[in-house]
Amino acid sequence: MRIREKRQGGLALATALALGIAGNARAAEYAPVFNAQVLGGQYFFQGSNGNVSGNVTVNAAEAVKLDERWSLVPMYAGGYQGTKGVNDQVAAGTLFQQAADQRVSLTGIYSPEGSNWKLRPQGSYKYEFLKETRDETWTHGLFDYEKIGAGFEAENVYNDPFSYKVGFDFYRIRFPNFQSLESQAPNDPLGNPLARGKSNQNVLDTYNYQLSVGGSRPFPYNDPIVSLSAGYSFTWQEYLDQSVVDSKGQLTDHRPYSRRDFMQALNAAVGYPVPVRLFGREVRLDSSLGGSFAYNGSNQNLFDAAATQFFFDAYSYTSWGFGPGVSLSWGDKKRPSSAGLSFNYVSTKYMGRQAENGDGLYTGEHQWQDRYQVTLKYGVPISPGFYLRGSANFLWARSNNTFEKTYAYNYRTANYLMGFSYEY
Repeated sequence: MRIREKRQGGLALATALALGIAGNARAAEYAPVFNAQVLGGQYFFQGSNGNVSGNVTVNAAEAVKLDERWSLVPMYAGGYQGTKGVNDQVAAGTLFQQAADQRVSLTGIYSPEGSNWKLRPQGSYKYEFLKETRDETWTHGLFDYEKIGAGFEAENVYNDPFSYKVGFDFYRIRFPNFQSLESQAPNDPLGNPLARGKSNQNVLDTYNYQLSVGGSRPFPYNDPIVSLSAGYSFTWQEYLDQSVVDSKGQLTDHRPYSRRDFMQALNAAVGYPVPVRLFGREVRLDSSLGGSFAYNGSNQNLFDAAATQFFFDAYSYTSWGFGPGVSLSWGDKKRPSSAGLSFNYVSTKYMGRQAENGDGLYTGEHQWQDRYQVTLKYGVPISPGFYLRGSANFLWARSNNTFEKTYAYNYRTANYLMGFSYEY
């Protein structure tokens, strides 16, 4: 069953609020920012190719300086994705996925007198429409969702552009059209409860609380050769309507024993920019190396009624990755031409979930998946504000899970995109 609900008027509310505050300010200064991108391309999956389609993104913001201490930045971001991304989820044998999203936000920026600190409260609203299959219609997609959030960030720009910062965000994610199929038929043919974590209705809706810290530093400090950056985040995610499965295959009381996930993520990177001479031309070579580690701890378990097998900690996992990147830029320093190549490797391993063989039998090994991605990018200015852009992405995924009737774990995907962008 799907629920139809009216979308909230987030765009109208944020725009009216921003204009109202700016209209009351005296001698306010304005700095508009606008960029748009129109790209066309194609998606490939296991040797099959999707139709040629387009991607469109639009970002518009207005920086409003109210006085020496306060500024406001209302922002709108919208987009349409017709060419599927290589990192999008892959069902078995599917080439089709389209998405469109709208997001509005309002950020305040307070700069205390005589300080390097900048304080930024923010509120935002986003609605994403997602078509997983051809028979779904816009605004009625099963996985359409809305995200309402608020947050606060404090940043110290101690040596521009280097800084350190801390932030806290709260947001709610809601899937208005989604109700699990298991909630419509909670019992098996013998009348026994299925006792699965998705037997309730709104099992994807969550409250989320995120704390993040990060910073960057030149090295050496007074005569920098490289830049160092690092960040850490902790996210508490509470599922509002997903009961926990116990060792007997039964659902616990809904509250206070709903599913909760705790995600910790750590990342670090080093960048090394250097001018070089190539084919008789002065160019800038930027090389980088980044790494990441994440741990998601979940209290949700899994009970396979057909195999009468219980898996504790089935949704907890660790993930780590690394990747180098290199780019060249030349020409006008304000509007340069550029070309780049990057590689990224990510390995994910589940703590309690077991892999299955081609017949759907559990192997006794913890399920894992490795992903290898290569990205090529190119951009060249063709007239004031306009760029010609192109990119190609290749992804290989390998896993010890070979049961793929409903979901692919071992596959190859690729896409290419070409088009134009405009920046103002």
